[in-house]
Amino acid sequence: MAKNTYDAIVVGAGFGGSSCAGLLAKRGLEVLLVEKNARAGGKAMSISKGGYIFTAWVVIGAPVEGNLYEAVLRELGVEDKAQLVVPGAGGSIYKNSSGEYVPMPPMPPEAVDPNILFDWLEVPEEEREEALQFFTELTFMPPHEIAALHELSFDDWLSRHKVPTSLYGFLVSLCCDGMFMVPVDCLEAAEAIRSLQDMFLRNGGMFCIGGFGRVAEAYCEAVTANGGKVILKTRTEKILVEQGRATGIVTNKGTFHAPIVISNAGLQPTVLKLVGEDHFDKGYVNYVKDLVPSWALLGYRYFLNKKVTDAPFGVVFSNESPWSLDRFLKAKAGQASREGVVYYEVPSNYDPKAAPEGKHILMTGSYCPANPDMAKKEIMEWAKAGEEIIFKAIPGLEGAIERKELYTTKDVSTLTRDSVIPGHGGETIGLGQIVGQCGPNKPSIRAPIQGLFYVGCDAGGKGVGTQQAIESGMNVADAVIRHHRMRNASP
Repeated sequence: MAKNTYDAIVVGAGFGGSSCAGLLAKRGLEVLLVEKNARAGGKAMSISKGGYIFTAWVVIGAPVEGNLYEAVLRELGVEDKAQLVVPGAGGSIYKNSSGEYVPMPPMPPEAVDPNILFDWLEVPEEEREEALQFFTELTFMPPHEIAALHELSFDDWLSRHKVPTSLYGFLVSLCCDGMFMVPVDCLEAAEAIRSLQDMFLRNGGMFCIGGFGRVAEAYCEAVTANGGKVILKTRTEKILVEQGRATGIVTNKGTFHAPIVISNAGLQPTVLKLVGEDHFDKGYVNYVKDLVPSWALLGYRYFLNKKVTDAPFGVVFSNESPWSLDRFLKAKAGQASREGVVYYEVPSNYDPKAAPEGKHILMTGSYCPANPDMAKKEIMEWAKAGEEIIFKAIPGLEGAIERKELYTTKDVSTLTRDSVIPGHGGETIGLGQIVGQCGPNKPSIRAPIQGLFYVGCDAGGKGVGTQQAIESGMNVADAVIRHHRMRNASP
């Protein structure tokens, strides 16, 4: 008879779930990892199709130095299973005051040079000394001062300084929009500053040969190597709870039991769907429903017959591209411009096997609402806004297209997170880093049900995307080991 009882069950093999499962198995627990898709990786899953290899949408890793991808790969002993690369400077492009799209000049390898940056951004000479002071304060702010900014938005903090418009656009559009996917006046200042410091001092722009999903797949291989089990193409339908305790899961391939269940399916889908509201206090259910997820990306995968840029990745932005909540809501209603930041990635520029010989793939992503049920007309309006920008920024792109695929928030939700609240589900990251949901206000990794934990970007971590999910995986693994030992020590 097949084994159906384990020490711990992990639902979902995103970066949080796979890293947590790998660490638990390495530390001696019998672990079952269940994933609904055919491959691990969640929102950074690798896709192989028609000779091309890519992630489902634009995924850029940061920081480079001291990153957590490598830390967990080393602890699990699977460093050879995922080849991380830093392909060089990105191809960020600034739409200047004349309407020209100007690539970012080369920077010294050790750090961002403010003078080169200010020249590119057309910062007037008379504003540079004050801008440099601001840039220095941002880059070297000590942790105790950052910790005092948890109740402040990044926009509120920026407004305390005289920041040139173009530098504001650079910080918000090039860095913060993509890292957190929330408008600047919603983004928590402490989370933004700490993550920008990582970018400036420890660099960004890390990728993985074969797509970022290879990292999560390596973590899964560690589960199996350490006596655990990974079951793919298996959807979890219910998390079982008896007398206030997690007892296992029901899947489309059977029921499995464990006194510990760790969900990487998203906090809201876990509470409202997999467990069910009846198992929670009404106040907690209302708290969960009120949590605000990040905004979303949609964009195109362009399959090309020639190279149109040497850049492995980049960001296209202007002075007008930063999103405020008010402008976003007006754009959503068709009452303001949808021109915003556009991200692009060219896997074939850092991974020679990512495209057939002589071919290339370029992927884009630009802001949109997280609603997976957007009407087709609205989808195309958001997609058109992003496409117009990238065609102007990379003039040779349009003429090199052999075919293209549009991905939408429906694809994001289908691949990763079930929609359990109207308008939610297609979010690019998860719970966005808004004021009131970060630092000491971050949702707890522990559910108010004994033995039930949350892992991933929704709880237990900080920082940028996949790094935040892995940090959560590490922290949850530590908490689960303590829980497991205390439980076994109880009379």
